Amino acid sequence: MREEITLVHVHIETPLLISENVPQLLIVENPDEFYRFVTDLDRQMEGEEGEFAFSCNGNIISAEKYGAMICDPFHFELNDKKMLNLLYKYLEKNALGEYLTYFNKLTAQTVSFLEELAFSAPFGLSYDEPQPIDYFKSANIKFEKSYESLEEKLLCYINALIELKKCEFFIFVNLKSVLDDEKLLLLYNHCQAEKVGVLLIENCRTRPLLSCEKAILITEDLCEILENYED
Repeated sequence: MREEITLVHVHIETPLLISENVPQLLIVENPDEFYRFVTDLDRQMEGEEGEFAFSCNGNIISAEKYGAMICDPFHFELNDKKMLNLLYKYLEKNALGEYLTYFNKLTAQTVSFLEELAFSAPFGLSYDEPQPIDYFKSANIKFEKSYESLEEKLLCYINALIELKKCEFFIFVNLKSVLDDEKLLLLYNHCQAEKVGVLLIENCRTRPLLSCEKAILITEDLCEILENYED
């Protein structure tokens, strides 16, 4: 991670700090505020305007460019259009770089095959020289769809976006409701090793904080309480 990323919002007095070392939690017990924060962040992670301001070293940054968000741990898809486009660009770079010799041989054989096939037809045919993406699509290359557990799928998603998009932070909604502390620690440790930050947004306190976590709690009546923050 380049530097600590700061999030500020007019309804939150204390800035949210996303770093690779300390998982940041925002626990919002007021339903209206919880909905407002989550929908606003979701829009911003899609490149739209929002009420949160993301900054690094005092400079405003694009949330969409540097991070990713999972609003629903039950329904997030690695093989959506955006992810597959990122995957194809990554594979194309490799095909035209490290594996250029293999690609050129394959293309030469394919063109030779198309020439012979066209010659055999009793009518004129034309064709374009195949590009790397043509092979990827015809082979239906995609991310694995079967996982033994949610944490395995989450780690695959994190790894993919770190490699394909160079993500520096991840935002998860209500992750504590589906992962126990042991699995959360596995995810935290992995993100720390990969030098990416984690922000969890929860609609309630499910259990005590882990020693590595810090939290801003927004109560039902909109009071703000800090936990595991240094005095």
